[in-house]
Amino acid sequence: MPTPAAPTGHDLLGTLVGLLEQEYAALRQADAAAVVSIAERKRALTGTLASLGLPAVGDASLPAPTAALARRCHDLNRRNGELLHLQQSMLTRAMRVLSGNDAGPTVYGARGQTQATPGGRHIASV
Repeated sequence: MPTPAAPTGHDLLGTLVGLLEQEYAALRQADAAAVVSIAERKRALTGTLASLGLPAVGDASLPAPTAALARRCHDLNRRNGELLHLQQSMLTRAMRVLSGNDAGPTVYGARGQTQATPGGRHIASV
């Protein structure tokens, strides 16, 4: 009986696209258990992908369909990361409010640094 062929990089990237879509749905539903489960599967899958030694996305030797899947994975992963960051920021803010450590709104200083209260100088007086 012949052994099944090992999955290709293209196959694995297709699976990763599916996992990233599942992760997005779990993040939107705030399903922490599903996010953790998906993260474990993503970690195993990306380890397998890394062991294949695929060329980088911009490398001309990467077949176009595989490169397109890799770009899709990159875009989905960035989207999921942005959503996760937003949720973390909201949770941090809520924890500060609930604990009484809410510093109020944050503003940007002259060099782009954040500060809790506006400061600075008046340019002119009336």
